[in-house]
Amino acid sequence: MLLIIFLVLILLLVQVMLPGRYLTEQVGSEVQIGPRDDLPEPTRELARSQRALANLQETLPVFLTLAILSIVLGEQGWLSLAGGAVYFLARAGHVICYMRGLSPWRSICFLLGVLGALAMAIPLVPHIWS
Repeated sequence: MLLIIFLVLILLLVQVMLPGRYLTEQVGSEVQIGPRDDLPEPTRELARSQRALANLQETLPVFLTLAILSIVLGEQGWLSLAGGAVYFLARAGHVICYMRGLSPWRSICFLLGVLGALAMAIPLVPHIWS
């Protein structure tokens, strides 16, 4: 599970860097390193990268909580690991689909990520009553 956590965090790092890359491309590095008070409307790529990052940040706390609980509670069986892998692959697919404007694939990737997180939660359910 630890490897999957690291992979998801690397994905987060990549997604955090994307808006900065597109902003620098749009306004130049001198404006980008300044206070950025009067920025122009974002380009399509910049806006998409910002929304994709915000979307990942909405689901990341749930994933990390489930992943850490599975480690702490010793529930790193096949269902937890498969769910974590599905979450990671779906989130990687989600950012690709988001950046390329691929509908309905973006929504399908989002749903697969949610299903991956649910799969991670199933082995944890018995611990609620213990």
